[in-house]
Amino acid sequence: MKKIGLLLAATALSTATPALAEQSSLEAEVALLKAQIAAQKEQLAAQAARLELVEARLQTATAPTTPPVALAESTSSASGTTASPTAVAANTVGAGRGSGGETTIGGYGEITYNGYLKDSSRNQADLKRLVLFVGHRFSDKLSFNSEIEVEHAVASSGDQGEVAIEQAYLDYSFSQAANLKAGLFLMPFGFLNRNHEPPVFYGVERNEVETRIIPSTWREGGTGLYGSTPFGLSYDVGVTTGFNVAKFDDPGAPLAGSHQELQLAKASSLSFYGSLEYQGIPGLLIGGAVFTGNATHNNADFKGDHSLPDFSGITSRVTLWDVHGRWQHRGLDLQALYARGTISHSAALGAVVENFNDANGTELPVAPSAFYGWYVQGAYSFALGGHRDPRSVRPLREIRHAGAHAAGAHGRCGQSRPGAHDGLLVPSAARSGGKGRLPKIL
Repeated sequence: MKKIGLLLAATALSTATPALAEQSSLEAEVALLKAQIAAQKEQLAAQAARLELVEARLQTATAPTTPPVALAESTSSASGTTASPTAVAANTVGAGRGSGGETTIGGYGEITYNGYLKDSSRNQADLKRLVLFVGHRFSDKLSFNSEIEVEHAVASSGDQGEVAIEQAYLDYSFSQAANLKAGLFLMPFGFLNRNHEPPVFYGVERNEVETRIIPSTWREGGTGLYGSTPFGLSYDVGVTTGFNVAKFDDPGAPLAGSHQELQLAKASSLSFYGSLEYQGIPGLLIGGAVFTGNATHNNADFKGDHSLPDFSGITSRVTLWDVHGRWQHRGLDLQALYARGTISHSAALGAVVENFNDANGTELPVAPSAFYGWYVQGAYSFALGGHRDPRSVRPLREIRHAGAHAAGAHGRCGQSRPGAHDGLLVPSAARSGGKGRLPKIL
């Protein structure tokens, strides 16, 4: 019996020992979890305190009683520009923030030096333009954009400079595919009319086709609808003010003096424009645009001033269109553009001008019936510092025909501007080139 009792006692003891060990392990785990929970509570409390501090600082920074302070941040880009001893273009771009973080301020400047090989007396340096951007975002949907430009450093009645508003419009975004703009804005033509900062184009001067045929910088007042699709197609269509043939002043640049820039613009007739661009393949851009509208405006200029030519009974339409393409791959940049314009009933307009000149002893120019220009351009970027980056140098060597043959309804000819053939030095280097015909006027 004693043996049986000892055996039972040993069995009970061996059974109780694991139970006691398991209970101790559970208590240790519970204590560890409690410690972890306490530590997390402390972390959450610290984070809450930091959030309260940040919110307090934000409220202080955006309080209405705080005067707005503009924080200027300036950057400069040299991509796409070429420096040389004979031509220098500089630009700066900045951004600012107002009291609510909704106002942006930026701009750029351009200084040029043109040196001539054959006649150094024509050498010239110029603060060509200083441009200020001012914008404000009212909400995620509504914003305001403006661009103010000062040309040639001094603007007065005795100087060649001017101050102009290039853009001032409201923009409302419904979605990526549909946006509405209203005000004074740039026409969606070519490469340079919308984007004409110095780093965008090669060389010192803007190309002649996008200056004399497309009258860059060309803007109109009106409203437009624009957007883009996921597969790379973008569009821009609208109704705007248009050209005024009564302001025509240069056969070599038929639309330069005729676009009204929303300066007391005659608007008896409105114009229509539309553009399409495709960028669905990386590096490729193909696009085109058209603009058309009545440009006599019910003879508004003569009715306001009887000392001007009388175009009564004549309805003349100005139409301008362009197609353009660009291919960029690694350091290679190829682009081409063709633009053509027409002025309907130019013979009737020319007869009125001829009679006016004969009667008054004036020499007003005659508007051409058609005009066009094209160019092909190539460039290759050379890396700085052993790899291609935004600071790469992109040299350009242009071969251009700068003559313009202008013949109006009665055979008058317009003068062309100086081109590369007259000894104007432009940045040049090997392994780049371009060719163009500028422009022909019929």
